[in-house]
Amino acid sequence: MWLWLHVNQLIFGSEGGVIMPVYLDAIPDLAPKIRRPDTRRWLFFLAAIIVVGGVLTFWQWSGNREGFIFWFTALGLPFCLWGLIFSLRRFDYKCDQVWAASWDRERALLAEQETTRGQRVAHVINTGVVTQFGSGPGKLLSAVKSPTSQLTVQPPRAGGTPVRHSRLSDFQDKQQSQDLDAALKTMISQLKPALEKIPGNIPCELMIDCDIAGVADAEETILQRLAAQTGRKLRLFNAKGFTAFDIWLDEMWERPSALIILSAVVRSSPQEGEGEAIVWLLLLNRRHLDFPDAVSLHRPEKGHISALDHNLDRALLWCQKPREDVKGTWTTGKAVTQGGELSSACEASGLTFSMTEDNRDVDQTTGYTGKAAPWLAIILAATAAQSGGSQVVVAETNADEIWVAAVTPGKKAGINQGLS
Repeated sequence: MWLWLHVNQLIFGSEGGVIMPVYLDAIPDLAPKIRRPDTRRWLFFLAAIIVVGGVLTFWQWSGNREGFIFWFTALGLPFCLWGLIFSLRRFDYKCDQVWAASWDRERALLAEQETTRGQRVAHVINTGVVTQFGSGPGKLLSAVKSPTSQLTVQPPRAGGTPVRHSRLSDFQDKQQSQDLDAALKTMISQLKPALEKIPGNIPCELMIDCDIAGVADAEETILQRLAAQTGRKLRLFNAKGFTAFDIWLDEMWERPSALIILSAVVRSSPQEGEGEAIVWLLLLNRRHLDFPDAVSLHRPEKGHISALDHNLDRALLWCQKPREDVKGTWTTGKAVTQGGELSSACEASGLTFSMTEDNRDVDQTTGYTGKAAPWLAIILAATAAQSGGSQVVVAETNADEIWVAAVTPGKKAGINQGLS
């Protein structure tokens, strides 16, 4: 029990009420090996204490040095003293053994519980994407698989020197609010049929993470439009990005729940190599009979580029798939694509796919789309996983912050898990 409270404070904080990502590394090590008392040392100690006791008795004894009392004082009393000390030491040794065994059992149970929590999964019910290549993941997937970069040199929306970037043609300067409404209509027309198949009593969460130039109240606008046109009661998530997905997996795991993720980036003055995109996903934490081919999005693992091999191993642990089942990676962010850490991590993790043919840099096609980038990679991985096996997404979201997530083909189920 003490171990659980200790780890609970390390992982969840002092209050213990907020669910956080799974940190198996926060679980303490196994109890140190309890060394058995050295028999030879205790025999030497017995000899020494008897010699000392005998010498002191012969030295201090004033009467006749004979009889039971004399010899008991000279030999028996030192032996009894040694026996008492040795018994206390053995008792301490047994107590340490019991403590170590209890610690290791509790640690193993905690590790199993945290691993099981880490292996929670969401099912991708519906996805959509709008980029300069049009709408639909299929078109974007074909463009990403092209061997040449799809970025073009064009003037920024706000004017100025042309830079190499991607741009949404449907968004015009100073008309972003109207353009956003049009994009929301497209999204709702695709989301609504899927939402209608999910029972209305199932709570639906909404995570909005947008950066749309010229639209200051994008979150409120999107929330109102979605709630009004889908007829669902939506709860807005305060957390953003993969952190929101991580929290949702834990907070809503005990009951069926849906999560709508919408992320959009529209830039007025993009930098070299940047891009724009609108992406959305509908996730469900239970299997649904009407979506037998829904792929599985597993818990993402957060880390640093210097520990990418560790993060990749942990993400593969969450998805519970053999290394040979992973058929490719989808990357976004300079830290991931410019160094050789990903190749080294894949090799260290035992992944067998070709890094030249099956490693896709999304930014080469869409440019780095900021907040939308990790979800764009997830959608592409989900589209590929439907026919191409398990996929891994490696996304840089902030400076020195890397997320690794696995997307695996869905398991066809003939029942609705907890859905009525």
